[in-house]
Amino acid sequence: MSVSVSKIDVKAIDERGALHYFSTNRTGEFLLVYRNAGTISGQHYHKGKSPGKNPEEMLLVQGSIQMEWKNLLTEEKGNLTIEAPSRVIIEANVWHEVKALTDIIFLELNSLAEGSEDTYRL
Repeated sequence: MSVSVSKIDVKAIDERGALHYFSTNRTGEFLLVYRNAGTISGQHYHKGKSPGKNPEEMLLVQGSIQMEWKNLLTEEKGNLTIEAPSRVIIEANVWHEVKALTDIIFLELNSLAEGSEDTYRL
């Protein structure tokens, strides 16, 4: 599938809040991103030249988003509403746009340089 979404598992909940659980084989610099409700991000795709963008991994930590996407190779497309906490994986050659339905916080599991070197707009 061009875009996959999975909930981030809850390890424990108590009076202090919740502890969520995920694992990744990614290392290095990551991006911590805050976006205001109503803003639009993305509107691009990655060719997969950078390991951090093949696939792109994003952890939605807080809030909710509307993601529109289209696979440029297969013409498959979709529109998803995603609630935190969720892990979003976007394959190479998939154009994607994210609209923040609420104020959001997410982590991109890649560096700024990786994104800059492998980002293309239509």
